[in-house]
Amino acid sequence: MGNCYFFFMFVLHRPLLKMQHTNIANLKDSELWENFKNGEEVAFAQIFHAHYRAMLNYGKKLHKDSEFIEDCIQELFLELWKNRSNLAQVDHIKPYLLTAIRRKIIKQLDKGAKFKQLFSKDLPKEYAFEVVFSHEAVLIQSQTDKEQIQKIQEMFTKLPPRQKEILYLLFYQDMSYEEIGKIMSMNYQSARNLVHRAIKLLREQGALATLQPPMK
Repeated sequence: MGNCYFFFMFVLHRPLLKMQHTNIANLKDSELWENFKNGEEVAFAQIFHAHYRAMLNYGKKLHKDSEFIEDCIQELFLELWKNRSNLAQVDHIKPYLLTAIRRKIIKQLDKGAKFKQLFSKDLPKEYAFEVVFSHEAVLIQSQTDKEQIQKIQEMFTKLPPRQKEILYLLFYQDMSYEEIGKIMSMNYQSARNLVHRAIKLLREQGALATLQPPMK
């Protein structure tokens, strides 16, 4: 109870703290992380507010219960604060947090016996990776009409969960193949191969005919 109270208090007071540290938003990720590791509350608050929305959006693709995902995020940040002095140095905070929240969600679901294998072919629909297609997110040409966008969405929803997840991380979260590999526990080449398979499948189905995998 005390930890939760502390967590919310300092996050809620971030505007006041930020006034005392006007340059905090201009720090590199590595510098911000180091400040957080050294116990600077405003650095921790900055990390939380900068990445909370991305973590929430990603988590809700893995599980539809928003309250459950929010609890996982809060628990994760409490653990990060408690163990901050023992954490490794981080140069890019967003992929680190997406990796951490993915593991946290899977661990919590497993602990509650709510699933057996996250990406099993027999995975219940409620645990499938769900994402609403956005033509802006994958750089579809502006002249793409509504009918084509709907077709793309239909094809996209038919992809296997892992392929949907990797395209989400690549196009929606702007992750590199190396970062995606760390998040999804695969190597660089496996990440590239999975992206190519997903895009190839979409093209074979008549969607995203002109889309090319990005060079990241």
